[in-house]
Amino acid sequence: MSHDPARIASVRLKPGIMMDSLVNALTGQGTASDPRRGNRYFSRRLSAQEIAAAYEGSGMMAKIIDIPAMDKVREWRNWQAEADQIKALEAEEKRLRLRQVIREAETFRGLGGGAIILGLPGRPELPVRSIGKDSLAYIMAVSRYKLSTGPIIDDYADPDFGKPQWFRLTTTRGQHTLHPSRVVMFKGDPVADLLTATDDDRLWGRSRIERIMEAVQNSDSANGAFAGLVTKVRNVIIGIPGLSDLVSTEEGEARLNKRLQALILGESLYNATLRDAGDGSSGAGETVDHRQVNWAGIPDIMMAFATFMSALSDIPATRLLGKSPDGQNSTGKSDDDNWNKMVKAGQELETGPCLDEIDRYLIPSALGSAPDDIYYEWAPLDTPTEKERADTFKIIADALNIVQTMNLIPDQAFAKAGQNTLVEGGYMPGLEGALADIPENLRWGAEQQAPDGSDPSALVQIEPKGGDPVSRAGGGNSGNATADAWLTDADPIPLYVQRKLLNASDLIAWAKDNGFTSTLNAGDMHVTVLYSRNPVDMMQAGRDWREDQRGEISVRPGGPRLIEKLGENAVVLSFASPDLQYRHNDLIEAGGSHDYDQYQPHVTISYDVPDGIDLANLMPFPGELRFGPEIFQPLDLDWKNKIKEE
Repeated sequence: MSHDPARIASVRLKPGIMMDSLVNALTGQGTASDPRRGNRYFSRRLSAQEIAAAYEGSGMMAKIIDIPAMDKVREWRNWQAEADQIKALEAEEKRLRLRQVIREAETFRGLGGGAIILGLPGRPELPVRSIGKDSLAYIMAVSRYKLSTGPIIDDYADPDFGKPQWFRLTTTRGQHTLHPSRVVMFKGDPVADLLTATDDDRLWGRSRIERIMEAVQNSDSANGAFAGLVTKVRNVIIGIPGLSDLVSTEEGEARLNKRLQALILGESLYNATLRDAGDGSSGAGETVDHRQVNWAGIPDIMMAFATFMSALSDIPATRLLGKSPDGQNSTGKSDDDNWNKMVKAGQELETGPCLDEIDRYLIPSALGSAPDDIYYEWAPLDTPTEKERADTFKIIADALNIVQTMNLIPDQAFAKAGQNTLVEGGYMPGLEGALADIPENLRWGAEQQAPDGSDPSALVQIEPKGGDPVSRAGGGNSGNATADAWLTDADPIPLYVQRKLLNASDLIAWAKDNGFTSTLNAGDMHVTVLYSRNPVDMMQAGRDWREDQRGEISVRPGGPRLIEKLGENAVVLSFASPDLQYRHNDLIEAGGSHDYDQYQPHVTISYDVPDGIDLANLMPFPGELRFGPEIFQPLDLDWKNKIKEE
């Protein structure tokens, strides 16, 4: 039968195939003869023995199960409560080994499900009636395969809805019936509730091993096959004429062994192989061939299996395989961030609800009651560097300062929240212990009543000790009734803020030793914090939270310092002080102004410099600088005429 080459044979399409879809008449793809038509997915449930064998027999399988369980409890959680309550709750967690038990239960979750049994008072088969301090005796993690269950509670109004009516724990001492309120279930991966799921699978879920078994086996097989090739990296093939006849007798075997020993010895001693070339005729002599295994492409194939395994396990390859990130400029941070998001989701959706069930009994066991305002937050999963911690601390400090200046929160509440922030963040080691030694009426900034019944917050006028307070060398009150009255008024006015140098005698002694014939009076030496021509509302400026409880701040010995001239003849000690710099910025943000491009803390030493002093080569005063509380005063532009030296 002849065929017309211009005629195309008709093709019968599979049911459901549209006429405008892609088909290939030559390969059969998309038609009834498509080889993919017979593909089927097969679901296989693993027994407890198979799951245990996979977990214990494959290091990679165990790692896939253990990593999520470890990372969920790695940084743990931070309680939000009073300091003494937090201490009691953390002590209870440590006594019960809660983190370790949760990690074990999460491991059981990955293996198909597990539970935590709560050691609560009363008969174990009955519900818990009440719980008080120290009532939670123990907690214990068990696998689902050690528990049998009763009928499922299907009453939506029951708090134990979805749990069995009872659990039965099998131990070496027999079986023990447990009420569901004493058991916290850690369920495995959810199963599709279609046709094949059993009641046990619907209750507990399935093992993560079932999902990744094939991928892990492929990766392990690739590794095993490669390891087997390592011993065959170089083979020596020796051909001996008449070998079969030679080994047919004992004498021939002895001659063969002796000949092989000679070949090996010659290659070892002389790095050469000697062979019998025979009489020159073809096939008469010995042959020695070397075969080298070609490794090209094998690592790529192994990595392809490992990458697919990593994808199925939902763990980044940088974490699972310990490999460097792909890409020339990649640091792996994106992988870490994605993995932390996965762990955070697991904490919120899986571990968190289980912890909530445990905390119903743990909190009253630790405190004796269960206050409604106690809760926890998961700790950040990433570990910041020292620089990142320092930057975070500065941001928090600036934010606290801004909140304080807004006057939205009472001082006592702000002090409690601020101190708790610093303590819980660990930014100031030893702060918690130092604060514990301070009475609460001082620690929280509570107002106190003086012994004579007077109001200690009332303004006290200080007798002048020399100089005008508005000058850079001034002190005491202004001597001006209008200016003094301003101190009790909230109307904005050009503002001057200073701190007196409390150890001015040390600086004066240094100046005398270095040739200064006169200096400012000790009571006049100070550091200017703000010199604002713009009107500022003093009450909006707030307090400097960096000062100690006496209102003082200190500049540690050493650091960047300089003796220099400012203006026409003022000689000053300039120094670095982040505390003063931050406070100056706070006052500028409150509406203040500054006459110069930048603020430089300094103390004026003298306005009369002897001719013989070389300021450029003079070693600055190296000691500590202790400054007193802030003094707020109206700005006096005539301060220069009020300066006196001694």
